[in-house]
Amino acid sequence: MIYRIKTIITMKQLFFFTCLILLAAIGHSQNVDSLLAEPQTIELTISTPQPRLHETFQISIDINHLRANIFKSLAGKLQLSNDIGTTDNSELTLNVTALHKGRNEIGPLEFYLDKTKYTTNKINFEVVDALPNVDKGIWFRKVITGESTFCIIIEQRIPATTKTTKLADNSITFTTEPEYTKIVKFKDSYSIPGLSGSNSRTSTNFSSITVNGKELQFMYGYSVYHFRIEDKNARISIKKEVLENLPRDYVFEEIIVQ
Repeated sequence: MIYRIKTIITMKQLFFFTCLILLAAIGHSQNVDSLLAEPQTIELTISTPQPRLHETFQISIDINHLRANIFKSLAGKLQLSNDIGTTDNSELTLNVTALHKGRNEIGPLEFYLDKTKYTTNKINFEVVDALPNVDKGIWFRKVITGESTFCIIIEQRIPATTKTTKLADNSITFTTEPEYTKIVKFKDSYSIPGLSGSNSRTSTNFSSITVNGKELQFMYGYSVYHFRIEDKNARISIKKEVLENLPRDYVFEEIIVQ
């Protein structure tokens, strides 16, 4: 697997950056005893369970373990405060782009800090086809994430146009406006026999593609919903009744879980 790294951080810079965050940021506090506890394998995560070809996603490292070991060397030399500040997200993140389809893996990553070797976990994932070159559509994916877990990814493109507005002072503003803004999502309250939901996240942004020399703008919606299978013997399916904002002309195919 080949990745194009959008941001490059050397280990020396990583060490300096982490120290700077820890000393300058004002965040929630953590007890110093737990801070100096012996670290486990440093957690490495990716932002999407199944990237698309040429999709940019994030690789993140949990800095809690790095923080613990940076300050561990101070034990016995200085009297530490009972609380030490931390950042809100406690992560260092790099943007990467998948360049080849198929099964891939990241890690384990290895590095040294104060002459001690640290290792991350390994992440296995699959890169699938890029979305078609269109400015309108809805795509559903079921991605297996564990023996009893999976997620549903919903992607949507809504055509958009640039609107020009002339203001009273004769200045002009340009805004990009989609045909509509309500994206397809699971209802706020629903029940699927045999399943329990854990967490979800949704984001939207504007992008464009070029088709036959013409630029087409659209609003892109991305949602991922995580589920756990509670009844391995039940026939579990996801039907359109648990969704909202489906266009009337959209033909939804029932998603079979098991």
